[in-house]
Amino acid sequence: MAELVLFILIRFLLPLTLIFVSLVRPVGISCIYLIMFFLSPWLLRTKNLRQRSFLNVFIIILCVLSTICLIGHLLINLIGLFFIDLSSKKSLAFILRQIGFLYFKGLSFGSIAHWTLPDFFIFLETIVYLIFSKIFHKRHKKLIRNDDDGIIKVNKEIPDTVKIAEMNRLLIIIYIRTVLKTSPIFSLIVLYFAASLRPSLPGSLYFLMFIIAGTYWALYRQLNRRMYYPLIFMVVALLIHITCIFAYQLPVLQRSININTIWSRVMGMEILLSLFKENKNGKILELNKQLNLDSYLNPIAVMLAYFASTLSLINRSKYELTFNTIRMNLEPKPHGIFLNTQPVKGKTDDLSVDAEPSMLEQFFI
Repeated sequence: MAELVLFILIRFLLPLTLIFVSLVRPVGISCIYLIMFFLSPWLLRTKNLRQRSFLNVFIIILCVLSTICLIGHLLINLIGLFFIDLSSKKSLAFILRQIGFLYFKGLSFGSIAHWTLPDFFIFLETIVYLIFSKIFHKRHKKLIRNDDDGIIKVNKEIPDTVKIAEMNRLLIIIYIRTVLKTSPIFSLIVLYFAASLRPSLPGSLYFLMFIIAGTYWALYRQLNRRMYYPLIFMVVALLIHITCIFAYQLPVLQRSININTIWSRVMGMEILLSLFKENKNGKILELNKQLNLDSYLNPIAVMLAYFASTLSLINRSKYELTFNTIRMNLEPKPHGIFLNTQPVKGKTDDLSVDAEPSMLEQFFI
């Protein structure tokens, strides 16, 4: 149960929440969350102790950041309620608003929830992760102790053929997981949606990369070193595009540039949210009513494409070593010796390192 919760949090909920938190408020705090999202593909990994340590530091930083934001919201409103009337200090209120702190006087409940819930969601998810992570590690240590106590008895009772069959089964499971994790199909699907939702110059670049990578993959060509450089370029382009979309929502930039230029239209830049200088009818933000749903889905698709593409590149860095090792260990060995490297005549054609790929590989690799 704890392992499942941790997997859902790390792979799904936390990245989606970081996307949501980065986009719903065009203020300075969201910029920090956006930077954390850019780092998340490298840090949301749990393969070894070092990666788990980085992940714990990442989660703790998010927890501290969200806690500071929640306490800051509370302190600002307490100060405004008992000490200083922030509604009369327009310059101070404007600076605090650009940072991400609001005086809630005169705002509706929906506006207050819209402003505070992102920090609360981050805080809640990080606390849940830390709790379940502690539970999981305690159980894991307990299982290791139990395995160490009974390993001698088990080794005496289980025949060698059963041990080899069990090891083969585990290797096959690891093999399938590795294929799914390194597959380009998921990043290609997200990249297609990022390219097709809003036609623009960056969208045409993503669609071109989708066509090239999809054709290369459809012809059963592994995404080797030669394909790394275009994919890395695409990831960098996605990062710059996301940064431009976020910067375009900032009120300071909206006032300093002309939003109706040809450059803005070609690049697909659109104002999604408008932050008011003062409260208007209990609201502090307003959606652009001239836009449709696809305009709001486009930044989410672009950010998901960045996350999936970066994660795919990171996972494929160890592709050849992992697959070759697993396929060599899956070969039938003479005399029942599992780790012997001498092949059995007539039985290793399908499992050798240079053999024809399996159906699973042909679909996902």
